[in-house]
Amino acid sequence: MSIDLTTIRYEKHGGRATIVLNRPQVLNAINARVLDELEWALRDCAADGQVRVVLLRAAGHKAFSSGIDVDFVRDKSPFEVRHVGRRLHDVFSLCRTLPKVILVAVDGLCLGAGLELAVSCDLIVATARSQFGLPNINVGIPAIVEAAVLPQAIGIMHARELCFTGLNWGADKALARGLINEVCAQEDLDSVVSRWLQRLETRSPMALMTQKEIIHAWMTTDIEAAIEFSINTVGLNWTTRDQKEGMGAFVEKRPADFT
Repeated sequence: MSIDLTTIRYEKHGGRATIVLNRPQVLNAINARVLDELEWALRDCAADGQVRVVLLRAAGHKAFSSGIDVDFVRDKSPFEVRHVGRRLHDVFSLCRTLPKVILVAVDGLCLGAGLELAVSCDLIVATARSQFGLPNINVGIPAIVEAAVLPQAIGIMHARELCFTGLNWGADKALARGLINEVCAQEDLDSVVSRWLQRLETRSPMALMTQKEIIHAWMTTDIEAAIEFSINTVGLNWTTRDQKEGMGAFVEKRPADFT
């Protein structure tokens, strides 16, 4: 099924899919249309066996995303707002469970629902001028949905700081607190992103998919169940061509050719 894309750009080259939030005039704020198009693109990535890794970034040089679009939610009833929350969760949880690794490139503001989207993905690189925060509390609204991931990502005390104060963290603080993976100069963002993607693209797609599934189990089940799932999943992974190729390449001291 095709879809008319008006709020994102989406393209695929070789094993790489790129999704670009494309509402720079409103700092890439998230509305219903963004969620629909983002879900469509993510599902297309999941179904395409050629896609190895997904890059999520944004148009413009001011924001990855400023969060939820106020015009989208301000006049909604409590029941409608509850539906919006569930819709955000539907799409953001798809990022967490997608069988492909998602790298996020942030340049500028990454706030509210935009931050929740970013932390629902797998890796985040950001420019030094980027800002991260949950300003919801500043307008009398608690942080919800995938903000629930934050205590695992950065610890409960740091999550409380973001949620209670509404203050933004600079990129260096976000890196020190474990919220992001790398900080770079604005002019170096493309080369840093390329380096991360090239590294991921040379890993076994099957192993990456399996590892992401295992990490999700670590996050969502008790420790014993997660370990048991990990053991069983690795046993299944042992039957794949990629596992045999990887082991063979290591023994023969050559680069592995994963498919």
